[in-house]
Amino acid sequence: MSRRAVVGPDGALSPADAAAVAAAAAAGELVVFPTDTVYGVGTSALALGTFEKVYAAKGRDPRKPLPVLVESLDSARRWADFGPAAEALARRFWPGALTLVLRPSAEGRRLLSPGADTVALRVPDHAALRALIAASGAPWASTSANRAGEPAAADAGAAGAPFTETAAWVVDGGRAGGTESSVVDATGPEPVVLREGALTRAALEAAVAVR
Repeated sequence: MSRRAVVGPDGALSPADAAAVAAAAAAGELVVFPTDTVYGVGTSALALGTFEKVYAAKGRDPRKPLPVLVESLDSARRWADFGPAAEALARRFWPGALTLVLRPSAEGRRLLSPGADTVALRVPDHAALRALIAASGAPWASTSANRAGEPAAADAGAAGAPFTETAAWVVDGGRAGGTESSVVDATGPEPVVLREGALTRAALEAAVAVR
């Protein structure tokens, strides 16, 4: 049965809850958490069996790579190679609702989903979540907190319900934005919008030439 932690009016978890949730993620236990877009479920991308655990809990097709959340642009540069366009997009929209598909660095190959050769990174605009990721000591492999094929969840109740038996913690941060992140492939010389989400194509084009 999942334990519950609540983000307070100050935008943070209690120190005890924050430490417990971060430790659970570091150990590879699943956590349901709020973001600036929709609720997610995930855990340390470096823990043994993480990807298989997330796929199984969600019922997600294992051929679909899992996005990875990091706490800062500086951290993201450790795990992936940033060209000029990716750097411009990250500086403009991070923290925020932008997922960048990038070539992994040598160290970043540890974050690859099975069978993938690129990594999708995002810095969420949610201070409590970024603090948890930093405290856990590792990026989080994640996906939206819903069963595969069902709508993404914007509140902790709907997000936690499918994972009552599989997630160690549900972090209640109130209502999330409700619209998934925009996804841009920045592996080539010209970035390509793969999904128009919370950020519009026009907003992305204003920051850098995309197609």
